[in-house]
Amino acid sequence: MFKSELIKELKEIQDRYEQKVNRVLGKIPEAEREHITFSGLRVKSLYSPKDIAGIDFLKDISFPGQFPYTRGLFPAGYLTRGLHIRQVTGLGTAEETNGRWKFLLSQGANALSVVPDDGSGHRADSDDKRVRGLVGKGGVALDTLYDYETLFDGIDMLKYPVHLITTNAFALACYLAIAETRGIDFKALRGSMSNWMRPGTECLDIIEYCARNAPLFNAGYLDMRNVREGGCTAAQEIGFGVAVARAGCDALIKRGLHIDDFLHRITWFVNSGPDLFEEVAKFRAMRKSWAKIFSERYGAKDPKSLMCRMHCQTYAPTLTMQQPFNNLIRSTIYAMAAVLGGVQSLHVNSFDEAFAIPTEFSASLSVRTQQIINLETGIPNVIDPLGGSYYVEWLTNKLEEEALNLIDTVQSKGGGFKAWDWMCREIRKAAVKNQEEFDSGGKKLVGVNALVEDNDIQLRALNVLQEHADFDALFEYSAAVADKQIRRLNKVKSERDDLKLDRAKRELINILQTNQNMIPPLIEAVKCGLTRGEFAQIKSEVYNLPGEGPYVCSPPFVLA
Repeated sequence: MFKSELIKELKEIQDRYEQKVNRVLGKIPEAEREHITFSGLRVKSLYSPKDIAGIDFLKDISFPGQFPYTRGLFPAGYLTRGLHIRQVTGLGTAEETNGRWKFLLSQGANALSVVPDDGSGHRADSDDKRVRGLVGKGGVALDTLYDYETLFDGIDMLKYPVHLITTNAFALACYLAIAETRGIDFKALRGSMSNWMRPGTECLDIIEYCARNAPLFNAGYLDMRNVREGGCTAAQEIGFGVAVARAGCDALIKRGLHIDDFLHRITWFVNSGPDLFEEVAKFRAMRKSWAKIFSERYGAKDPKSLMCRMHCQTYAPTLTMQQPFNNLIRSTIYAMAAVLGGVQSLHVNSFDEAFAIPTEFSASLSVRTQQIINLETGIPNVIDPLGGSYYVEWLTNKLEEEALNLIDTVQSKGGGFKAWDWMCREIRKAAVKNQEEFDSGGKKLVGVNALVEDNDIQLRALNVLQEHADFDALFEYSAAVADKQIRRLNKVKSERDDLKLDRAKRELINILQTNQNMIPPLIEAVKCGLTRGEFAQIKSEVYNLPGEGPYVCSPPFVLA
């Protein structure tokens, strides 16, 4: 990247410079001589061309929209493809969440996400006494097709990309059934779902069905955001994500699909956290690693297959109940890192998420955060604005190197699915180390282990708002949600045709037992009134996966 004569001269100059800096720092005992990134990488206080001398610009960086996509997926970046502004939504029954969707659209959101109160799809229905305190609490209660119809009431499925935050084929079946009712060709649907890559028939059936029938629907998902919040490092977020993707791809290829049939519809769910430059470099390294792995090792030819597309959510573990309005600043900085790093879609956590589900008040502030970054900062007007920074380019290269080493280690253990337990152990080690650093004060968290206020004025202000404002400053869950949802569920059960439902169930069970794709009979079954709990029960019996507690079917693998 630079001439060898310049590098040699720079080395001599930089050595003298570092000696001078060390003399200055030697006079200040408390001065920090090195910095450790949030993920544990040791970095210097200054970088120069010497630190990136081994980088080949065209091979490793190139231009936006060109292989290896380090600088972004599209030639004009956000200038022609604006950021999808999303907020995760899911509260109460489908009626309340439908109302929140419409509110967010009125505030300028241009994409939608929904989280059910049971994203796994392995839990009992809302009328089961074991789930009484869970109904509509951590998400929206969606037991039946009727609930999904209510959720999508007045929502243009072709205009607004909708992301279903669930691994459950039941949710996809309901989504497709609604599209069918509206006369929408499945080939035109551009939604997505959190069908994260994992061992198991359900995951692979979803991807295979959509590859063959709904080719624009993003049916595969690498849920590394939640894994990152479970404690993994930035390099593990990249490396383990690619390793799991490879395992899923190998399984789908065995089903007769070609890599270019589905790879372009596998998306990433990623995190943007406290260390701004590390996060920017991570997104760049993620795109670069993805493109190289699937080009060189899988022979993917379609440029879209080599594009690592990301939905990003800002980091939540550092959101505090202490000094809660500080969370607005934290999430803004994390969101800036995501935009500087070139993600396609973004959710900014609301300041009150350490307390409860966001209110309209806090959710609208999160939407405004993205809009201010978009309209006022100038960041989206320059593509890859930190590209060329000696530090960012070095850090991008470092993260790629660490990630590729992790991928090779996983492959040596039999691939992402066989090495699942090993990856979980490595993530837990990183999580413990991270927590120990917070506990010791090595990592600072304002309001918790630094700049603590005994009489927290921000918390007092929030309490005053909650008491006196004419809007909800904090969300309060009502047990009446369960009663309302049970009435909705009883309505479906009383009106459905039991004979048709029994036939649909038998057909679904037969398909599962003979290892055929479950999606077509499941669509017919949900149209006959099959509930999510009944689907979980069927899976439990067919696959011999009995659950515990509220789960009638054992929950799927979780990589954390």
